[in-house]
Amino acid sequence: MATVELDQVDRQLVELLRRDSRQPVLALARAVGLSRSAVQDRLARLKRSHVIKRFTIDTTGPVALPGVRAYFFVRIEGRPCNRLLASLTGLPEVEACDHVSGPMDAVLTVRAADLASLSALRERIVAMPGIASVTVAPVLRRHS
Repeated sequence: MATVELDQVDRQLVELLRRDSRQPVLALARAVGLSRSAVQDRLARLKRSHVIKRFTIDTTGPVALPGVRAYFFVRIEGRPCNRLLASLTGLPEVEACDHVSGPMDAVLTVRAADLASLSALRERIVAMPGIASVTVAPVLRRHS
């Protein structure tokens, strides 16, 4: 995946959406001083280039979401690993994929329906060409 060059307006749009992803395009356009259609074009480009993966919400306080959360520690054979990381990021159960330094190459935050689904996801990932190993750490309890 190629690196995307973001100008000041792109960075400003991303920051505005981080604060409130439900802002209307017109409000974003006013904030950055562009037309509505120019902002729509920029947002479409940011989504196509995967700068914006999805629009979501943030909650105050703990909200019990269904399923089991876990961290997957992934070691990748060979380099470059960007294509493989993009494949991992595209899995529906993956909430976040962080490329890290150290004995592991990536840490995935995942959510699955149950432990059996978590195990099945691990098996799917291990079967991917280029994956050397996957260690799973299920989340027992979140402390907020």
